Amino acid sequence: MLTQIDKAHDLARRFGGERDGEFAPAGVPISRIAEEYGTPFYLYHGEMIVERVRRVRESLGQGVEVLYSVKANPSLAVCQLIAGERLTGAEVASSGELVVVRAAGFAPEDIVFAGPAKTDDELRRAVDEGIFAVNVESLNEIDRLAAVAEQRGRRIGVGLRINPAAQLMGSLMRMGGTVGQFGIDQADLGEAVRRTLAHPDHLILRGIHIYTATQVFDVDPLLEHCSNIFEIALKTADLAGRPLEMIDFGGGFGVPYFEKMGEFDLERFGEGFQQLLASYRSDPRLEGCRFFFELGRYLVAHAGVYVTRVVDVKQMKGKAFVTTDGGMNHHLMATGNMGQVFRKSYPLLNLSCMGREPGEAVTVAGPCCTPLDMFGANIPLAEPKPGDLIGVFYSGAYGYSASNLGFLSHPTPAEVLLWQGKAHLLRSPGKPQDVLNGQEALALTRG
Repeated sequence: MLTQIDKAHDLARRFGGERDGEFAPAGVPISRIAEEYGTPFYLYHGEMIVERVRRVRESLGQGVEVLYSVKANPSLAVCQLIAGERLTGAEVASSGELVVVRAAGFAPEDIVFAGPAKTDDELRRAVDEGIFAVNVESLNEIDRLAAVAEQRGRRIGVGLRINPAAQLMGSLMRMGGTVGQFGIDQADLGEAVRRTLAHPDHLILRGIHIYTATQVFDVDPLLEHCSNIFEIALKTADLAGRPLEMIDFGGGFGVPYFEKMGEFDLERFGEGFQQLLASYRSDPRLEGCRFFFELGRYLVAHAGVYVTRVVDVKQMKGKAFVTTDGGMNHHLMATGNMGQVFRKSYPLLNLSCMGREPGEAVTVAGPCCTPLDMFGANIPLAEPKPGDLIGVFYSGAYGYSASNLGFLSHPTPAEVLLWQGKAHLLRSPGKPQDVLNGQEALALTRG
């Protein structure tokens, strides 16, 4: 398995390597991008995203569709690139994400809507857009969706998000197969089918949705899990008395952010799933069924780097500290503050001196007034100096939109996309005065 330094260099090479000793993604020197847009900023590589989407689609095989889980990176341009790929739809979890994917060009018949607490307004928007399915997460939500569809005079597809009795082993975060807020208990499957079919004028039972885990690396347990999903789907078809139109297998393919993590074996999983699919495809209960995998971070994480500038370097009791102009306020995940039990470092590089060997291990910390604001300790970086640019790799997912951007009121970072050899500004960098946007001052009087 690759070390973190090896991972960082491998990702840098995939971005386009270096020029004159500095990181030069797609041939564009990183210092030039930093000079134009300031630091910190997020940089995404469009061709790397498209290549990953195509590889996933090819590996999963004919007849399997990929849904982009927009929560990973809701950038409009990123969504546009993915929408442009054949057999690719979108999974959204808010009305805002629904607005983004429609603007990006995803067709309504290729969109599903998930989430454990959809508001009536969100249900109305989904009904009005005519999306393929609302993946309902409770028996009550079925009734609420039916009431909304009746009010709008429309019919809407329903996917039953089932919390299966069996757990998926070999994952880093479970969202099913256990007690939690996600989905309908498998024991209530019959009642969920009955309630959906009780509204034939307004609800269309599409099928089932099961998403039980993320950051999955073990292929065999995942294939066994998919087999269990097929069996639940067949039982659902029996209860409904007709074939299903959809099975959403979830996804959760792992991204190896940390030490001792290898790549998810996509090709091996694809071969195994195709064999599994072949054993079920001829079942009349699945005639005309669409098979979905919803993937977010796996499609975009590797294609992003967060770039921040070194402000200061100092020694403290024999340890070297490097402070940067961006930190947990811009990239919560990379500082280990988004629910991680063990805080580990993402792959980092000194982008300003790519050819230099790592010096002494350093601690890299951001600008926020808390000891939690740290990208990691004991990181072997090429000797950093004030003004150098530090790259945090695997930053294409759960970065900008997943961070507490208002913390300490630092300006927000820019977002930049490399596409066809050029850097395109997706979101302008913030300014200090932005902190006042949307706020109203009191009309105070003194006396």
